[in-house]
Amino acid sequence: LKTLEDLGKVCDGLALGMPPEAQGRPQGPPGLKANYGCVPKEFVPFSDGGGPVTLRALLDDRIQAADIFSTSPLIAGNNLTALEDPKNNFAAQQVLPLIRSDRVGSKAKDILNKISRVLTTEDLMHLNDKVSGDAKQSPRDAAAAWLKEKNLGSS
Repeated sequence: LKTLEDLGKVCDGLALGMPPEAQGRPQGPPGLKANYGCVPKEFVPFSDGGGPVTLRALLDDRIQAADIFSTSPLIAGNNLTALEDPKNNFAAQQVLPLIRSDRVGSKAKDILNKISRVLTTEDLMHLNDKVSGDAKQSPRDAAAAWLKEKNLGSS
């Protein structure tokens, strides 16, 4: 399987793991049915945001498909396949800095904007892996190394 269209062809034999609130939302089973003809055999709710409980269910074959954030290190770390979504059932979600303009000066705004222009999904996957993987680093150390690697300073 490479796409959600492929999944739609076999969906009736699969258990699908997603957050409980997705069950009635367009990005959940209703959208999968409308966009891809995917009606899973079973909807299995998980409240861990596509984390370790969802992963364990996938690896133990209790579910055969799951909703996991594309920046999760669990995907590459467990040889999972992220399916393409040509009909954009799952809206792209972007990381963006939110600040209170009355509390943050223009220098901080400039720094945040500079980082936002450089930070990629692949960078987020790598950073998530560094702070949650086997060789766990502190978020501060991982961020400092990333800033140095991108020639954005070290803190």
